[in-house]
Amino acid sequence: MRSTNNRKGMALGLVLIAIAVISIMVIGAYYANIQEYRLGTNGLTQTRAMTAAEYGHGAIYQNWSRSWNAFKSGTTFVVPYAQTDGSIDTVRVTKLNNLSFLINSEGRSGNGPRGGARRRAGMIVRLAVPQVKMLGAITTKGSVRIGGSTAISGTDTSYAGWNCPPAGAPVAGAVVPSFSNITSGGSCGASFSCIKGSPLVSVTPAANDTSTYFNYGGIAWADLVAMADKQATGTNTGIGPSVSGGACRTADLKNWGDPNRALIPGACESYFPIIYAPGDVAINGNTGQGILLVNGNLSIQGGFAWYGPIIARGAVKLTGTGNKVNGSILAASVIDSTTASMLSGNSTIQFSRCANNTALQRTALPSKAPQRSWAELF
Repeated sequence: MRSTNNRKGMALGLVLIAIAVISIMVIGAYYANIQEYRLGTNGLTQTRAMTAAEYGHGAIYQNWSRSWNAFKSGTTFVVPYAQTDGSIDTVRVTKLNNLSFLINSEGRSGNGPRGGARRRAGMIVRLAVPQVKMLGAITTKGSVRIGGSTAISGTDTSYAGWNCPPAGAPVAGAVVPSFSNITSGGSCGASFSCIKGSPLVSVTPAANDTSTYFNYGGIAWADLVAMADKQATGTNTGIGPSVSGGACRTADLKNWGDPNRALIPGACESYFPIIYAPGDVAINGNTGQGILLVNGNLSIQGGFAWYGPIIARGAVKLTGTGNKVNGSILAASVIDSTTASMLSGNSTIQFSRCANNTALQRTALPSKAPQRSWAELF
């Protein structure tokens, strides 16, 4: 019997349908791959942007300039960084208060509205100020001999132009482990008439404790030595600010800052270096500010004015005329206990929280806030 169904061209139709299905599948796979590629590229760009932002935090933290410590609260400054992979980082540092800073880092990677990414992160840091125990104008574990027309004052003093709070309560003029550690002559006499303070002489076990001289809160002697800006050896003369082209020449080994607060601020007024002497050292003029660390005996021979704490592992000797220490002296006398500190000539030791705290704050390095120091910003 003859079939009436005409199936000519059916195979062609099936082939066309198959081709259409396969094309749809290929297009779908291609589209999925494109999306996967874009997701991967976008993820990489986002990661690079966040890496750039975190790099900014690390770079600022590791390369902290202690000159920033002197900025006024509310000051914001910008530091840009360019990465080798083409990403860019812009860091904005804002001083929140006397000790705290906000580091806002913005990382950018890629170009265009679809190919670029921006990530922001903030970090809070706080200056780790050494907590030096300032018990009096001069504190020693060893012996101290006072002669000549020396003057020692534990009356707190602030200085014009230093932006310090009002002077606080007085401290002792001299602090020793026992009365047998201190002798006086010259104009001072046996009654210690050359000493002012409350009391004139303090006898306390803290003067015999080495931690008074070498532990400063979470910072130790070795930490301060590692932070030193320059070294001093032998006899140092002509110490004073050094300026070139209106800029403070901090590389000059004899530039120990400028404590004079002139009507027109000097270029080195904000420079508070940490000076480290690896052994016995002598100083003869002129002036400086900061922290003076001496890994031996210190001899100030005349015409030298210093603002800030002096910490010596040995004894301290002041002779000649015109010497004035504004801050405090700690003489540990642990190198040779038989070598006594000597204060003679017409030297003056004036206790000042203003000079001490300013020098310590200006030389401090940052530490991350103990809790929630970092957060991504949107």
